[in-house]
Amino acid sequence: MSYCRRIPIPLILAAVLISTTALGTEGPCVVPGRGYFRVHAGAAGIFGVFAHEHFIEAQKVAGCDAIDSKELTHSSIKLNFTAADIRVIDPKESAKDRAQVQKTMETEVLRISEYPRVTFESTAIDQAGADQFRVSGNLTIRGKTQPAVIPVTLTRLTDGTYRAVGRYSFKQTSFGINPVQVAGGTAKVKDELQIEFELFLK
Repeated sequence: MSYCRRIPIPLILAAVLISTTALGTEGPCVVPGRGYFRVHAGAAGIFGVFAHEHFIEAQKVAGCDAIDSKELTHSSIKLNFTAADIRVIDPKESAKDRAQVQKTMETEVLRISEYPRVTFESTAIDQAGADQFRVSGNLTIRGKTQPAVIPVTLTRLTDGTYRAVGRYSFKQTSFGINPVQVAGGTAKVKDELQIEFELFLK
């Protein structure tokens, strides 16, 4: 069904949380070419079973964080990334269909010409276990700010590099984004998006 191929991926947003360019901070910076930052969007609706999951990836991850190596809960994060750097990577789509989804994501979902950046600024970091942290902060997407709590596993490797791994989910409607739907609503992107990331800072 061709309509399934046009379900855009609210992108995301997500992408966000840690994949970015921190301003005004000094500390470990994201190591380019390592790790990943991906967004998964499932299909819903009466005919959602005939659609497939969409994948988005932030291919250029940059940024620096202020990390207190002696007491990680005293660290702070201020991130921002350019929405235009996010790419649809649906492996099951043709190049033509991926380009269509990419265009819809940029013009209808993220509206990158009006809102070129997504930002996240931490307000608190709490330890939840060995190498486990909860990073609380404010996430701003398409001009709307919402509180977010992101679970992160942060470990320091033998070469001094920090490895940050985590998963997070949020609803598009929380940021004023209506999940895209086609065929009269019989198929659409799910409101809740899933994010997973692995980043290295040094």
